[in-house]
Amino acid sequence: MARRDSNKRNETAQASTSLPADMRTVPESEAEQETKPVFSEIAQTEMDEDLRFRMISEAAYHLYAQRGYVEGFELDDWFQAEAEVARLLSDRSTSD
Repeated sequence: MARRDSNKRNETAQASTSLPADMRTVPESEAEQETKPVFSEIAQTEMDEDLRFRMISEAAYHLYAQRGYVEGFELDDWFQAEAEVARLLSDRSTSD
């Protein structure tokens, strides 16, 4: 069994050296040392906008549910939810 494992390691080593440099696999120890990419500021802003939209959407739905699912107040719910989320996010940014 040890011989079989040794052969597999040799085959893997030979295969990785025969590949072009950009296609070779990185050993796990080296991969762990690489730093993770940092999101650009634009990507972070887009993620924040998506999160903000989802928060507003959920808050508006909860207002709709609190009213007993009565239709006709979608804009009122949305604007109220926007104000609540804006307040929550501004409180969060001032406490950090």
